[in-house]
Amino acid sequence: MRKHLIGLTIAIAATLAVLSCGGSSTTSQTGPASAGSGQLALMGTDAPVCGVDSFVVTITSATLTPQGGGTPVSVLDSSVIVDFASLRGFTTLLSLGSVPAGTYSKITFTFMPDPVLTVLEGNPPSPQTFSNATISPTKVTANINPALQVGANSSSGLTLDFRLFQSIQTDSTGQITGTVDPSIRVIPAVITSANGLGDIDKLEGIVEAVTTTSSNANFTGSFTLRVRNTRTFQVNVQNSTKFEGVSGLGDLTKGMFVEVDANVEQDGNIVAKDVESETVADATTAAFVGPVLSVTRDSNGNATQLTLFVRAEHPDVSTTVPLRSKVVVNLSSATRFKIATFGTDLSTFLFNPSAIARGQHVVVHGPFTGGTPSIVTGNMIVLRPQPAMGNFLATPAPVIGSDGMTGGYSLAPCNALFQNQIVNVVTFNSTLFDGLTDLNSLDTTSVYLNRGFLLYTTNSGSLNGLSWTTPPPAYVFLAHLVRKLNLP
Repeated sequence: MRKHLIGLTIAIAATLAVLSCGGSSTTSQTGPASAGSGQLALMGTDAPVCGVDSFVVTITSATLTPQGGGTPVSVLDSSVIVDFASLRGFTTLLSLGSVPAGTYSKITFTFMPDPVLTVLEGNPPSPQTFSNATISPTKVTANINPALQVGANSSSGLTLDFRLFQSIQTDSTGQITGTVDPSIRVIPAVITSANGLGDIDKLEGIVEAVTTTSSNANFTGSFTLRVRNTRTFQVNVQNSTKFEGVSGLGDLTKGMFVEVDANVEQDGNIVAKDVESETVADATTAAFVGPVLSVTRDSNGNATQLTLFVRAEHPDVSTTVPLRSKVVVNLSSATRFKIATFGTDLSTFLFNPSAIARGQHVVVHGPFTGGTPSIVTGNMIVLRPQPAMGNFLATPAPVIGSDGMTGGYSLAPCNALFQNQIVNVVTFNSTLFDGLTDLNSLDTTSVYLNRGFLLYTTNSGSLNGLSWTTPPPAYVFLAHLVRKLNLP
């Protein structure tokens, strides 16, 4: 989906001037399928719920049931750990391996009974993890409709959608109880010429090895990516692959943290479209991923310190900096700021010490020390694409261009990080609308999930006809996707 950001820079350069001052290791790609078998790409996504900022579950097994009955076949070589709450509006790759050729009508997942469920509470928000969170039942079977076809020496795809809004149980007052009754659906891939078996727009980890040659004439090389210290994938590179942070594949090095936007092609190969390379991690330096909880500023409005909710870290340094903890990040004049653009020219966007704010999703790179809280020295802060969920506000009225897509609207976000401050959602003629036709279809009773970049400005301004005023400082969200959620 990030490719749709390309159109966002049209006619905005002048306007944006106002925005100034856990588990076992396994290799998850097994190579060509053996005779009588095919490749299966298992992907994961989430239908989200407001208030849950992390939901980590371990999938211990996944088995496919042949249509008409028969012996189930295994999909996973080992357990997979995934934070479904981090996949709001995004898709990641869970496994890629060989399964016997055939037609399958059901898939059964087995989960560990003790998920990690974390919400943000208080002002400023702080992570609160449920000590008694449980999954029941731990084994769930879902129908595959239409049935999954796995051909010999070919590849297929299947997406696991963990519907948190139906799974996480609440009491009579609407408070989350910690009990999870898994509601899942599985969706066979629809093969397209553009995305193959599927678009993987959330894949991040540490480079383990780089190969600058390939026996496949379609690729110039590949690199091995370790994800969450639990599984590895071979990511192939083409001449069209865009690199940011390095000039090309040859400049990637072992230990470098990268974010990848890729396709799983019909032949089962993972092919990178964009590779965002940032810094090299080592025993004392890591990449910490998560939303900003609070910001401390000097008299000029520049951030000197922030707190971060650690949703993920690369490499795993959780013995020193626990996952899902709150860390303090110290900034200095040497701290570098960057936007993870994924091949799009966003050079006119401002992201610096005055333009960082709570609610933005970032990657913090730097050395760290343990403690309560842990301390990170921010060498580099990277703004990344993120979701923003909430309700459409009828007042002020939305701005709708003649094409129905260009303009924007006001969003009342449901995340406590925004502390009831509205978000100005700007849309473009390249914005994708899912579940609604265009801006004319917005209604005040539905929940909308937006994907794009969250900017922060202390200046009044406008973009595509949508205006915002300050004070207070304004959130401006550049949306490349607006999705209407079909919540109960």
